[in-house]
Amino acid sequence: MLSPDVVVIGGGIIGVACAHRFASHGLTTTVLESGPEPGAATPAAAGMLTTFAESDPADPMFVFSVRARDLYAELIPALQEETGLDIAYRTDGILQLALDEDDITRLREAVSMQRQSGFTVDWLSIDEVRKIAPGVGPDVLGAAMAAEDGGLDPLALHQALLESARRRHGVEIVASRGDQLLFDGERVTGVRTASGTVSAGAVILAAGCWSSQVRGLPRALPVEPIRGQMVALDWPPDEPPATVYAGHGYVMERRGEAIGGSTMEHVGYDPSTTQDGLDDVLAKIRRIYPALGNATVRRTWAGLRPGTPDMLPIIGRDPTVTNLWYATGHGRNGILLAGITGEVLLQLFTGEEVEYDLTPVDPARLWPA
Repeated sequence: MLSPDVVVIGGGIIGVACAHRFASHGLTTTVLESGPEPGAATPAAAGMLTTFAESDPADPMFVFSVRARDLYAELIPALQEETGLDIAYRTDGILQLALDEDDITRLREAVSMQRQSGFTVDWLSIDEVRKIAPGVGPDVLGAAMAAEDGGLDPLALHQALLESARRRHGVEIVASRGDQLLFDGERVTGVRTASGTVSAGAVILAAGCWSSQVRGLPRALPVEPIRGQMVALDWPPDEPPATVYAGHGYVMERRGEAIGGSTMEHVGYDPSTTQDGLDDVLAKIRRIYPALGNATVRRTWAGLRPGTPDMLPIIGRDPTVTNLWYATGHGRNGILLAGITGEVLLQLFTGEEVEYDLTPVDPARLWPA
């Protein structure tokens, strides 16, 4: 019978990043993953590393997100050298477009606040925008440019983390879903799967939107699926690579494709696409980047993001079960926050000082006393 220091329930990007970080610290680690569920968030993700476009200037997660982005500048080159995999990592900036006067006011204020805080964000005129992304539409009036933001290939990052975790750090992958937590008093002792029981010194719950379905949780976990429909189109060969964002619509060049999205739908565990949803995504894309108006649609798909009531992740220890840890509910930011989630969770686990205010992501906020 297996008896690792840590058992991770879930083998998506969050679970694998946690396993990689814990095992690199010398803790024996097992991941329970039966294989991607239909609609799994990791393979569905675009892979944008966006801090400014997804955050309000006063967002308590902003500094956390910036550190998450910067962490990849250290981690990804090491992973690429170790595994030989190309993660398609880039830091050429993300444009958040202004489509009306209200957007201009809001974005200019946000740029000013972030620059005063020492972050690299600039306001660009429409002429400056077109030098970077000539394919943007006539409705664009200017843009905020987060020059250090960028993107990557989520599946390649996942594969690299997984290979490094297994080959270098001895992480064991059990091809079975973690169905139920087992307890002795107020401590988790293991996880029941379809193929047997895995004993555990501690458990990390990182099963995305399926986290709430694990039986035996000490209390109901408010994580639910939020469907995002996506499209991939041909990227025009005469257009330079770019990532542009407006509202909840975006376009990102990745490996010769235009990855565009996305909807946010509360439809349960339904990973199907709909004509209305795809039409909505394509309309957003063609408004903000009309150079893609005649591009061929290569693929369509949908992913189920794990959402929480306040749309913030759940990272940390259970309020009463001292060896149960949460790493779930990352919503639209799972790829960006994967690396830092593993880092912070390990710091909490080992009692190290954490330099960030984790109050916004503390599990205890969900179950006030």
